[in-house]
Amino acid sequence: MWGSLVVNHGETLVDILASHPSLSHAQAIDILKGVVVETTVEKKKVQKELNFPLTGEGWIKAYTGMTASDLVKSLKKQRRKQKTLKSDIDHVIDLVRLIKSQEVQATLDSIGWADDRHDTLRSLGLSDRNLKSLRLFHDTRKTSLLRACDMWDSAEISLKMLDEFDDVWGDEEKNAWVKAMQGRRDARTVWRKSLHQKDNLTKEQNIWLDMAKDELADKGPMTANAITGNIIEKSKLGNIRRLTQSKMAKLLKMYGEEVNIIKASRNNEYILLSNEGLVLKDSDIWAYAGGFLDADGSIYITDRGEPRASFIATGSRGKVHCEQLHKVLDCGVLQVNQKVHKDGQRSQHRLSFYSKDDLRKLLTSLAPHLRMKNTQAKAVLAYNDEGDSVRKDQLKKLVQFLNWDGTQKGEHSLREWGVDRDTVIGWKEGIE
Repeated sequence: MWGSLVVNHGETLVDILASHPSLSHAQAIDILKGVVVETTVEKKKVQKELNFPLTGEGWIKAYTGMTASDLVKSLKKQRRKQKTLKSDIDHVIDLVRLIKSQEVQATLDSIGWADDRHDTLRSLGLSDRNLKSLRLFHDTRKTSLLRACDMWDSAEISLKMLDEFDDVWGDEEKNAWVKAMQGRRDARTVWRKSLHQKDNLTKEQNIWLDMAKDELADKGPMTANAITGNIIEKSKLGNIRRLTQSKMAKLLKMYGEEVNIIKASRNNEYILLSNEGLVLKDSDIWAYAGGFLDADGSIYITDRGEPRASFIATGSRGKVHCEQLHKVLDCGVLQVNQKVHKDGQRSQHRLSFYSKDDLRKLLTSLAPHLRMKNTQAKAVLAYNDEGDSVRKDQLKKLVQFLNWDGTQKGEHSLREWGVDRDTVIGWKEGIE
């Protein structure tokens, strides 16, 4: 794609396409018409390929910066000003509405527990904001969302029975109607509160979260303590004086994901998620990767003498971390959705490094940032360059033992090798 795919107020999807140096206005219209045909004929295929952004934004908002309703309003203003293009703009409006309807359906289809509840979910409310939260939290907040659905369905059943009641309503029927209508209101309340837990926060707390988001966008991954310190240093406002590290940590842990702040790879750090991926600064890349490898990775040498390094993560957020790391490092072998996690719901993802070149690039750059696996990294680098078979065997056993130290396997290995722990640890000499 070219340039910045963002619609300013007054611009349309046609304007965006027509801004391409090799496309005319008429060609832009033709392209959009082609998209309509493709999405109509191959609806299921397109929905599968057009994944929603990591932030949960809808397709239209992600690629234009505007909601479908705001975009249609903008197009209608354009239509009034450019009457000669009325027919073309009407086609674009139809396209936006078609994409929006498919966006809603794709969201509903992605919710496994909602296969027979699409009508109920539509009745409870599928605003752009609700759809975004559904895409992000339909699994983690499943229990409360199902409760809202059940409350709504129960109220609807009561109302349907009352509609079929032919006699004049007495007090019992009137009370049942009032109860059913209240049941619908209660269901919508549960629905809304489940999807938007951040709405329970005070205005002050929401300001703190917004400031934390700005800090992470500006500086990359940070701890709650660092975020708090930066905010306090920058601002002299009264509501900031009440901010503490513990308050910020609690906010980020409980409500961060609603503003696209997630746990980073290194313990106690948080990172911002954009439509394109994790927000990392150039100086953060290797520190981020080092924290990831320390926390959820391994450096090892197989019994056959093959050095390896790998990052492992689970769930949708883990997939984001693996994909982003593969993208920024530009090496390694990425395997996503590799197998089902033991809980039966979370998929496992892996980024592995096998070749000497990939391992050298990875471990040389990571070594200064590793806290727990620094020795293993240096030992593998030395192993790859070592020509002496005896020393090579020592380095292999050193890496293996450091990964097993404190376990029964570690003790068993010492007995098998005929050495004690101090001897193996002594093999570190010369690599640190």
